[in-house]
Amino acid sequence: MIDRLVERLPQQLYPLMHLFTIIGQPPFTVGIAATVLGYGLALEKTFYIAAGVVAIATIILSSLLKIILRRARPISDYVEKMFFKTFSFPSGHAAGALVSYGLAAYVISLRWPELTITVWCVALVVAFMISFSRIYLRAHYASDIVGGWLVGGAGLLYILLFPR
Repeated sequence: MIDRLVERLPQQLYPLMHLFTIIGQPPFTVGIAATVLGYGLALEKTFYIAAGVVAIATIILSSLLKIILRRARPISDYVEKMFFKTFSFPSGHAAGALVSYGLAAYVISLRWPELTITVWCVALVVAFMISFSRIYLRAHYASDIVGGWLVGGAGLLYILLFPR
């Protein structure tokens, strides 16, 4: 149902949706996690090291689940032109965006508590738009996004509950 509603959106949104897909790719999501990990190593802060490792492990887990579950992607021009041919469920973009941009928001809010509401709102909007872009581009079904959110959300929840 959601997939059919998204198909009705105008083609003029393509550049914006493509931009969100780009910032949801592993160089960005793993990069955020690796930056937090490196920050933790540089300052010898266990929490940041663990948080970076958990975020990277969450992204890897979503990729492993794709291989295990082997759900085919939607049939679309976008999928046909993909450089890396991977499976559909769960969405790695959705999982990676939620855990990495959520991690970034958490780290920023720990350092600057006055920005907590702002950074969390921005992080969640960015994660949502990355996820939504995958449906818009017909790279994923809506259920793939929900699966990605469950994986990414579990990783983020673990980070948030990890003692500092």
